[in-house]
Amino acid sequence: MDVPARYLIFHAALILLIGLLAGIPYGKAILNKKSESLIHAWRVAHGALALGAALMIALAAILSSLQVAPLVKQSLSLAFIVSGYGFAFALVAGPLVGARGLSFKGSISAKAVYAGNIVGAGGSLVGTFILLYATFVSL
Repeated sequence: MDVPARYLIFHAALILLIGLLAGIPYGKAILNKKSESLIHAWRVAHGALALGAALMIALAAILSSLQVAPLVKQSLSLAFIVSGYGFAFALVAGPLVGARGLSFKGSISAKAVYAGNIVGAGGSLVGTFILLYATFVSL
């Protein structure tokens, strides 16, 4: 297994753990009859982080099949790792500070959540372009 694939799996496991742990405040929000928006925010954190980790594990599984330079594989791994942590920060911090992070407005904490979402989305976009390139070259 390529080194970039091993890094992807390691960081995917950490992000999966964060996503699973987000299930604790999600369950507590339901039991304590918190607002629907707070319950939704924790549901998104719980589900999206687990799904993102699953994507990273799937990418690790196919990485060695791609016929590209090691730098391309490293870049692909790095992009999705950065994306995963960006989203992990934004999706956990958002419900804690009461911010959705959809615009660069409000308090410093709301702006930080927005920045996490931008890092997450940007990393995913860059990683997807690298993946498209790598798969095309490997045909």
